[in-house]
Amino acid sequence: MCFATSGLGLLAILPAQSPSEPGASPGVEVKDISRNGAQFASAFPSVAVSPKDNNLLAVAWRLYSLPIDTNARKDSRTADCHVTISKDSGVTFRDTNLMSVLRTQRSATMPELWYCNAPWAVFGPDGTIYAGGAVFTANGVVGPEPKQGRQMVTTSHDGGATWSKGIPGLTTDKFAPGVVGIEGGTQPQDTPWDGAKGVADPATGVFYSSAQGYLAASLDKAASFGAVFRPAASKEWPGRGADFAAAHSRLAAVYFANSTPVSGRKCPCLVFAISRDQGRHFTYSLVADSTEVNPTGRVRYPQVAADPAHPGHFAVTGFTPDHRKIKISFTEDDGKTWMTAAPHEPPKGLPPVSTADMPGVGYTADGRVLAAWRDFRAAGAYNVFAAMIENGQFGPTIKISPEASPYPPLVQMGNYSFGGGDFTTGITGNHKFAYVVFPYSAGGAVQSTYLARVEVDRMKR
Repeated sequence: MCFATSGLGLLAILPAQSPSEPGASPGVEVKDISRNGAQFASAFPSVAVSPKDNNLLAVAWRLYSLPIDTNARKDSRTADCHVTISKDSGVTFRDTNLMSVLRTQRSATMPELWYCNAPWAVFGPDGTIYAGGAVFTANGVVGPEPKQGRQMVTTSHDGGATWSKGIPGLTTDKFAPGVVGIEGGTQPQDTPWDGAKGVADPATGVFYSSAQGYLAASLDKAASFGAVFRPAASKEWPGRGADFAAAHSRLAAVYFANSTPVSGRKCPCLVFAISRDQGRHFTYSLVADSTEVNPTGRVRYPQVAADPAHPGHFAVTGFTPDHRKIKISFTEDDGKTWMTAAPHEPPKGLPPVSTADMPGVGYTADGRVLAAWRDFRAAGAYNVFAAMIENGQFGPTIKISPEASPYPPLVQMGNYSFGGGDFTTGITGNHKFAYVVFPYSAGGAVQSTYLARVEVDRMKR
């Protein structure tokens, strides 16, 4: 399967769009990764590029049957995590359903984990592929045991041809002193699992398993994990959750804190924390307070990315106070000082924006900041956009989606939040391309996972 480029080639694979709205920007290539049928939907995808081989690309995505029932019994719904690998910069792909290695059997230490959400995939510097997701019990809150899950991790050392049996990346028996679980205790159901994510340091190879603001490091390629830490439990910078990124022996966490020791600043405030000892200790700094960045939105936590090319460079997502634009804050000195940029207006001819939401942030292989987001209309449909920061300023705003994408009615009929659990818009890049992954449902018919590819040169100022 190959890409189709926006223009005449795109019309062959996507429904005709309204002539009143401009299509994707010139040069944007889009591909349907999941190819869902009408009774299925997929959202919340992620994308990663190998630091060893820039032609090696991974898209993690999940497939849900509709309408979504989070209390469904075993085998009565589809909730599977997939990883799709490309070895030619996103021209062709090979898909793997990971459920055979992520599911668990009930034992003295593990519940039976059956369904999967929040899939992710990342690469180590040696080419190891790490993948996984939030794997959870069937029956939801109506079953005979408490609803719970684990951040399950699997690895591939042969380019995605085979995968190891998954293991949990976070367990309560590894909690560091003073750390408690999501329900305030250390019982199995207190294990953090929702919003799972994997992070690999592209320089050192240290891998981190995270979920709900908790994380643990692995020094042996996810064969085992160390102590579980929670940076948002800081007494001076207390908050909930966190997103993580790592590069050059630095681990970064971002979240919204409820209070700050910085005099005169208002919270909830955007906080950056950095660790040089794999999460044992963090140094905290204020990125922006509530007068400078809007803390609301569909994204659970602000997103952070680490520059693979330059030590101490990080970028963090946020919103303008009116929530109609995203803001990207970026540092080049480990968070001591911050700069901020907002993208330019989208191409002319589009309806007014009600809110900007679901941002993602990443870097090209040579260290340029990439951002992706969605502009929502009052009616609920959205378009996907991306832009790149170079020399401190955004280049042109690139329209990624060929047409506005409303959520299909079947997605809204389930019991899993607006949009079927749709929170972020993934973006990353190599030396030549930026890659964006997003749920797309032309005409509101079928929600599938799409990948867009844009030449970096087209995103320059």
